[in-house]
Amino acid sequence: MVTYTSPLYRVTQVATGVAGSPYYLTAYFSQAGGTAQQAATGWRNFLSAGVSSYCAGLVFAVVSDVSIVDPVTGDVTGTTPVTLAGVTHTGAGAPLPPSVQGLARFRTGQYLDGHEIRGRFNVPWQAETDSDAGAPNTGWLSTWNARLATLITGGTFIHAVYSPTKHCWATTTAASMWGQWAILRGRRD
Repeated sequence: MVTYTSPLYRVTQVATGVAGSPYYLTAYFSQAGGTAQQAATGWRNFLSAGVSSYCAGLVFAVVSDVSIVDPVTGDVTGTTPVTLAGVTHTGAGAPLPPSVQGLARFRTGQYLDGHEIRGRFNVPWQAETDSDAGAPNTGWLSTWNARLATLITGGTFIHAVYSPTKHCWATTTAASMWGQWAILRGRRD
């Protein structure tokens, strides 16, 4: 269901310590679906099921608060304290270039003005060993698709796609990783 007025939690995980950083890994969650802590924990679990999820050197900063967002204006109307410790990743292998990232695609099945409300998210700092012939290998895709399934169906939180241009949000109902690497031109450093 497309929602216009219900506030959202915005969880932002800052990642540093490597080329191309800082990365701002942001997700939105319905306040009706749980607490800010549950949303933050669900996002962190999706991002990093373990310290080997990313090449060595990537550091997830402490998350100490979650923003409350008014979807109509896009304004932050408050914050809620949460507790997520920092994490230093230890994955083996040489990293792909910072501009090469995985791409998660979120679907809602909800339409506004003839277009589905959709979202996307980039997964940075993956290893060359996760690539096969210039695309994500099947093991990598399987792992991240399983994480996406848990993110949208397996928690005490409701993942949402927020559209700042349409001033609304909708509940995520399906998600998948793209079978190609995404290129972020702004990360070519």
